[in-house]
Amino acid sequence: MAESKPIFDLLAKAQSEMTNPKMRGEGQIGSRKYSYAELSDVLNVVRKALNDNGLYLLQKTVREDDGTLYISTNVCRGDAVVELDREYYSYETDPQNFGKRETYARRYSLNKAFGLAGENDSDGDTGPVKEPKKSTGQTLGGTKKPSKRQQMLAKVAKYKAVCIEHGLTNEELDGYLEAHFQTDDPAKLTDGQLIEYGKQLAETVKKYEEEQ
Repeated sequence: MAESKPIFDLLAKAQSEMTNPKMRGEGQIGSRKYSYAELSDVLNVVRKALNDNGLYLLQKTVREDDGTLYISTNVCRGDAVVELDREYYSYETDPQNFGKRETYARRYSLNKAFGLAGENDSDGDTGPVKEPKKSTGQTLGGTKKPSKRQQMLAKVAKYKAVCIEHGLTNEELDGYLEAHFQTDDPAKLTDGQLIEYGKQLAETVKKYEEEQ
């Protein structure tokens, strides 16, 4: 287990270096139009940050005994593997539709695991979506400085990984989120909720450290 401990610090650093992927895809369900980041764009963001910090990404399809399918998203260092997310999806007899479902599950799992915003809802507005101008957030050296929210999400990811190392499961952590904030995705929390969730995780981690 000692070998896996560096993963958590490296994962937090990698996540702080990630930016939201470009949303090149477009879709519509009824009157709801939305843009989304395609799988390749999400992978480009995630893999570079992980690889630059000595980590690699592993996504695999798992079939449970009852036939249920899910995408397991993991980060690895050496022989150490930490599962960050599971995204369930259903089997489809049509190969093309099945491929679409699997691709969606991989993309959605990546966005959840690393706290990325991979979809933008236009709420049915048929006009162009105008994004507010944002500061580049670049330092004098040209490196983009992570936002406070990205730093908070990175801390949450680090705390979650420590909790998992000590025996908690993703399902238990997601269940706490769902019960308290009506979502299982930290990226969907408000800044205030994210701070509150981070404090709860920090207290749990502190208890683990005191027990050692």
